[in-house]
Amino acid sequence: MTAPPRHDELRDRFRGTLLGLAVGEALGAPAEFLTPDQIVEKYGYITEMIGGGCHEVAAGEATDAVGMMLCLAESLADTGGFDPEDVMRRYLAWFETSPVDVSLTVRTVLLSHRAGTHWDLASRRGHEILGSPVAGNGSLMRCAPVALLYLDDAETRRVVSQRESMLTHFDRLAGSACAALDDLIAGAVTGDLRGTLGEVALAFDDEDRRVSTTLREAAISEPEEIGTSAFVLDTLRTAVWSVLRTASFEEALCLTVNLGGDADTTAAVAGALAGAVYGESGIPDRWLAPLLLRDRVAAAADRLAAEAGRG
Repeated sequence: MTAPPRHDELRDRFRGTLLGLAVGEALGAPAEFLTPDQIVEKYGYITEMIGGGCHEVAAGEATDAVGMMLCLAESLADTGGFDPEDVMRRYLAWFETSPVDVSLTVRTVLLSHRAGTHWDLASRRGHEILGSPVAGNGSLMRCAPVALLYLDDAETRRVVSQRESMLTHFDRLAGSACAALDDLIAGAVTGDLRGTLGEVALAFDDEDRRVSTTLREAAISEPEEIGTSAFVLDTLRTAVWSVLRTASFEEALCLTVNLGGDADTTAAVAGALAGAVYGESGIPDRWLAPLLLRDRVAAAADRLAAEAGRG
């Protein structure tokens, strides 16, 4: 039987989760929208923080996942729980800073909210404006703080994961994917990811078989079966697959990034999951050193650890 992680190991994994998300997004940004062949042609095999890409980010700079994740994490820490009105207020304030990238779904919802739509109706209104879009990965990329605050409360964690996703993503599938990812992160922080995977898949058999099937597929898929689109289940499958298929944070993130596609978001999700497994101590220093917002991200993780009684 595996011994539970010590106090210092838990703190390392809390930090690893949020820093891993930030590292993944920054590492993946240059590969955004490229195919694997195009990545090789332009950069070779990406193993370093190089910056650039379609958003012309600096080395270590985030696109949108880190900004939204920090809004959520700092709201959870400041209020001691999930306050949807406060979270939405922070998302709108972040949006007003003109981030380098905002997804169409999130942009539409926040513009609607800014124009006067109440926060609990904005995602429905955005859904109507866009004409029933496929469930995107924009809430999946930011949801990791929920896993950390509600580390020991699976029921609340799943409810909050769904409700938080619904702030911008009206399709319930997006929220179910967030709940599954947060369960996996919680399991990785406190124990074993591979062992947790089967339990989480089983739990989602009744709630949404699309999610449970995706999780089981992630454990057995071949590379040619992996997709890197903005569809939430593609992102979830690829992130889980990359972490399970490799033996270190570095291997998992390099594998994810060099698949291309929606590389920054997929790598952010893979980075959060890999960070929960390997901790901050498992993230290469050369990736952490240039990371913009590193101190703020680490501080948010520490505050969540304290709120969760693990600080």
